Amino acid sequence: MAVTVGREDRGDIKITVELAPEGHGIEVELESSLERLYGESIREQIKNELKKFGIADAKVKCVDDGALPYVISARVEAAARLLLGEGKDER
Repeated sequence: MAVTVGREDRGDIKITVELAPEGHGIEVELESSLERLYGESIREQIKNELKKFGIADAKVKCVDDGALPYVISARVEAAARLLLGEGKDER
């Protein structure tokens, strides 16, 4: 199962996360207007945020258009919570 959060809007990032087989690691495919400047930093931030939720094996696809670090963190957190079943509406 894959989950997608965010939008392809200026200042935002669209992130799709899918769990991968154990031992795969976290693979981040990034499309960004700031790839040359911040691509590696964005990838590391995404990996670190996923690890906070115990996710060690995942395939991540991102479309970034200048999202600030706090936006990236919030989007990754939302994706992780949905993927782990923590973001479901309890009503």
